[in-house]
Amino acid sequence: MNITKDIIADLLPTYYSGECSHDTKSLVEEYLKANPDFERQAKYISRDPLQGPIPQRLAKKDEMRSLEKTKKLLRLRSSIMALAIFFSIAPFSFFNVDGRTHWMLLESPVDASFYGAVGICMWVVYFVMRQRMRVL
Repeated sequence: MNITKDIIADLLPTYYSGECSHDTKSLVEEYLKANPDFERQAKYISRDPLQGPIPQRLAKKDEMRSLEKTKKLLRLRSSIMALAIFFSIAPFSFFNVDGRTHWMLLESPVDASFYGAVGICMWVVYFVMRQRMRVL
């Protein structure tokens, strides 16, 4: 059987943790002696094999709590998006009183600018929430 670099690379974590059998240990050591370039790479990688903490399995209760929190945040984000859309469109709305059409932007510019400002704030909140949820 031909022992390849990929096979040895798969065995390295157990080799460096000391959990492999004696035969595996001697096989890896033989290969590393025969390939000094790969041995240097393996030693470099073995210094810091993990960049962060090892993820732990959550208990069922914690998983359900996390799921409920995520659902709640998604509902909140959806509501904020709906409000952002509403307040963004509201300044361009019109209404009919006594057979006459009134454009909010033309006849109530203060109200229209207030709605527009609230819409911009809602969009900022929405995109901040979206970014934070993407990171998590």
